[in-house]
Amino acid sequence: MAQSTGLDPDERPAEGAGLDPNAHPAACEAYLGRWLETRVRFLGAERLAKSTRDAPWRLEVEAGGARRRYVLRFAPRRGEHEYMVLRAMEPVPIPTPRAYGWDPVGDAFGVPCFFSDFVEGESLLGPMLAGEPWAEEVYVDTVCALQGVTRAQLSAVADRLEMEETAASFLEAAHEQFVADPDPVADAAYAKLRATMPETPASRFSNGDLWLDNMIVRDGRLAGVIDFENAAFSDPVYEVLLPFFVSPGLRHRGTEERYCERMGFDPGVLGWYRGLEYFDTWHWVRATGEPFEHYTEDVLRAALERWLAEA
Repeated sequence: MAQSTGLDPDERPAEGAGLDPNAHPAACEAYLGRWLETRVRFLGAERLAKSTRDAPWRLEVEAGGARRRYVLRFAPRRGEHEYMVLRAMEPVPIPTPRAYGWDPVGDAFGVPCFFSDFVEGESLLGPMLAGEPWAEEVYVDTVCALQGVTRAQLSAVADRLEMEETAASFLEAAHEQFVADPDPVADAAYAKLRATMPETPASRFSNGDLWLDNMIVRDGRLAGVIDFENAAFSDPVYEVLLPFFVSPGLRHRGTEERYCERMGFDPGVLGWYRGLEYFDTWHWVRATGEPFEHYTEDVLRAALERWLAEA
């Protein structure tokens, strides 16, 4: 391994959140050049929009005589998992960014990091909200393709994907919050969810965040799926309902039902899963003291009261 050409010890922050690549062009050039095996000239960096975790940086560089873009992620927590899963996804016929340069000890910047190709395009969210027919087709095709990835295809990271998240495990984990801090609506919702739990499908693979901003499209086609920090095998219906939960404007178009039919699932389970979403999110909001998007405690309690009143 070559000698470190990164930051001096005194410059290294405890966490990557305070690092600005624009302040360390030489470190960026050395790090990227080492892993790309070519001369790199740093042109600039821009922080990307923050979603559910620390925002990464888009790097503009000249590498091998060509202008290129990469995403640099300072990843002190789940970085290795995301990096390894992205590498394992390379031969899978789903477009994902190629990852480079996992640096677990912070040789380059003082914190663990890696970088990946920048996927050019736009979020699928806008076209979906606009009701573009092609966008729904891309969404359902992409989700079904991801959930069709097998353990055999991901054998290189099999040890990282051993634990499975099921609808039952989400339900019981959420219930623990209300055991310590009871609420009559939560008690009633838990009882109904337990009593009416359907036969749930087997766990399927997912990037762990099927939010539409993580599906990048270009010219009406999927350009890439990003954000694999929480990649796992989990309940497929619960995973797929996230965009419809966060953006209620996407509901009542039949998309969730068409997804179920495509996968061979009974669309009749969707009502039960929506109750689970409200219950699980309420426990998270209580635990963190923060709303989830527009879902406050009051909004979630009211949503569960309406769900309980349904036949």
